[in-house]
Amino acid sequence: MAEPPFPTPAPASPDEPQADPISQQACAWFALIFEGSASQAEHEQWLEWMLADPRHAKAYLELEALWALAAELPAVQAPPAPKARGVSRRRFMQLAMAACTAAVATGSATLWLKGDGLSFADLHTRVGETRTERLPDGSVIELAGNTALDLDFSGTTRRLRMLRGQAYFKVAADTRPLRIDTEAGTVVSHQGAFCLSCDAGSADLAVSEHNAGVQIPGQQAQLGQGEAVTFGAAGLGPVQRAELDQVLAWRNGSLVFFDTPLAKVVNHLQRWREGRIFIADERLAARPVSLILNRQHPEQMLDVLARTLPIRLSRYTDLVTIIRPA
Repeated sequence: MAEPPFPTPAPASPDEPQADPISQQACAWFALIFEGSASQAEHEQWLEWMLADPRHAKAYLELEALWALAAELPAVQAPPAPKARGVSRRRFMQLAMAACTAAVATGSATLWLKGDGLSFADLHTRVGETRTERLPDGSVIELAGNTALDLDFSGTTRRLRMLRGQAYFKVAADTRPLRIDTEAGTVVSHQGAFCLSCDAGSADLAVSEHNAGVQIPGQQAQLGQGEAVTFGAAGLGPVQRAELDQVLAWRNGSLVFFDTPLAKVVNHLQRWREGRIFIADERLAARPVSLILNRQHPEQMLDVLARTLPIRLSRYTDLVTIIRPA
């Protein structure tokens, strides 16, 4: 069985939480993976450890879940990664073990794995759910599954914060611009209709009516009807023709992908089926996928994917699936 590539720490004092060996191993792996410094071999060892015992995956995901929830709560700041602010790995793992203990006590991991971790947001949907809302200005939002937004409307302001997910916006005409803030950047529109999706610091915008703008630090773009763009930490991508039939298919019950990287396909699937999906190989994650799925049958999605690609699936309960090359 794979062990963490460095020793797991002991608590610094008797007052710190006492973690069992599996929790300690989970924290050691979490520190390495969260840093982003794991080699391909270490990444494979981590997955081997996850697969070796259902308790391993449970401990790791409980820790990851609480970390994700802390990052998303508006009044709570998650501890930074070691590289970002110079936190020692030892201290980072001590914090992680305390977080893991709290996750077990609160049951927050199960909520997050099921897509219920942002129920505090002004507008939110669970995994597999859709919802249509009319805003105070007359604009309409159609939320896809596992989506969350906060509202900030006043006499002078039309503003939303998209915490995660995907939504179709039909923006009512107004002299006040509607601004939608995401982790990747800001979308601005006075009047228009568009689909916006956000995943892991990256966002995709496709405009179906009128226009919308995108603003990120040092860059901006204006999109007209039938245009699309990807933006995020890597910058602002080129404006391209929007494949609207593909992008908007979820509104009619289908998920349509054409030459879409598997990692992005997986992000979409996790809006419609409960649980986390991990891809064990970077090259596999980048592999283009073309297929059509029925979002009304989420239990069949991964099986269809397995028939389409040379992959094998390792399932640990309904909440954890790992995709490997065949």
